[in-house]
Amino acid sequence: MKILIVNPLKTSCPPKDGHSIHVFYRSYFLKKLAGITSDIVMPKVPNLDNFWYQAFSKTYTCDIKLENNRLRRIYKMIFSKDIPEVIYNKMDFSCLDFLVDGLYTYDTIVFEHSYSYYIYEKLADHINKKNIVYWSQNIDFLDSKSLIKDSKSLKSKLFYYLNYQKLKTIEPAYIKKFRKIASVSKYEVDILRAINNKAKVYWIPPMLPEFKDLEVKKEDIDVLEEKVGKYHHKILFTGILNKSSNIKAAIWFGKEVFPLIKKKLKACFIIVGQSPSKEVIEFVDNKEDVFLFKDVESLAPFYKLSDLVVVPLFNPAGIKLKLLEALKYRKKVVATKEALLGAGLENTVPNAQEKEDFAKKCIDVLEGKIDYNIVWNEFERIYDNKRIVEYTKEVLTY
Repeated sequence: MKILIVNPLKTSCPPKDGHSIHVFYRSYFLKKLAGITSDIVMPKVPNLDNFWYQAFSKTYTCDIKLENNRLRRIYKMIFSKDIPEVIYNKMDFSCLDFLVDGLYTYDTIVFEHSYSYYIYEKLADHINKKNIVYWSQNIDFLDSKSLIKDSKSLKSKLFYYLNYQKLKTIEPAYIKKFRKIASVSKYEVDILRAINNKAKVYWIPPMLPEFKDLEVKKEDIDVLEEKVGKYHHKILFTGILNKSSNIKAAIWFGKEVFPLIKKKLKACFIIVGQSPSKEVIEFVDNKEDVFLFKDVESLAPFYKLSDLVVVPLFNPAGIKLKLLEALKYRKKVVATKEALLGAGLENTVPNAQEKEDFAKKCIDVLEGKIDYNIVWNEFERIYDNKRIVEYTKEVLTY
């Protein structure tokens, strides 16, 4: 079996962000465990090495066709049919011309994300509609709507407002073109069925590598130990730190929950992530027992040393890869219910909504009052890569 992945977003190598991790490891495990090969079309990124080709046989990369004139770009954002995200990431189609004649060689073509709508329009006349799958990682117009409220700057609010206004029409119309839809989020399956009641919609959890035996460099541990080693309990939050939902979560926990935990336990709060916003930097500045580590090469040392990972996100969109990574490491986790819905773990992982209850759950976990073997065993049952590969194979070939 041979698959073509149509991926409209820049994908990092090695994969670090949620989108890249999902796209890479799905093809990686399909190849490793089922012998299914994948090719991929995506925007050009630097440094695709041998690791990348463990997942993909061929990679077709296209330059981003960005409008250099700022005023024209703003005009397009407001008046063109394309959403702002696509205007900033639109691929130059000239690289796809040679691919069109070979589309018949693929058993299945997977269109990732709602932002692939414009690529679908380019390829629609050259593909067998029976052999296409829409793979949803978010209901993007609903996510954009949430981000309008969460964003602090007027520029960001305007960006997400324009995204939302266009996507609320484009995304449902695009989803209705498919008869087979896969979602990484259990929570969003019913929403997708409501949008397209003629399609078969499947929940297929993302696949992740096994982390629990991952080697960590001693020098990385030593550097971290020097800063936080004196604390009995180390609480970790990870995420892209210029994203409004992560900013809100880190600051809410740091301001509202962490002081309640400190009244009872000698603990520190460690925030780790890419591109921290001014708000995050100002919050951490001169805060006792709160540490910020930005743009780190690997999260492994932080997971190794942490006693608890918190995921206090209030946006239920998609699935929270930081949650799954922590559980793959067999770390103890406390989250909000919204953070667990997409993963189907709302009845498995300890969760709370109010600051006092969240703090109590954290203290109970740190004091060993919750048996986490039950949590880990249920997580490993649901997120077993072999089981997910077999189910994915059924969906792709049915």
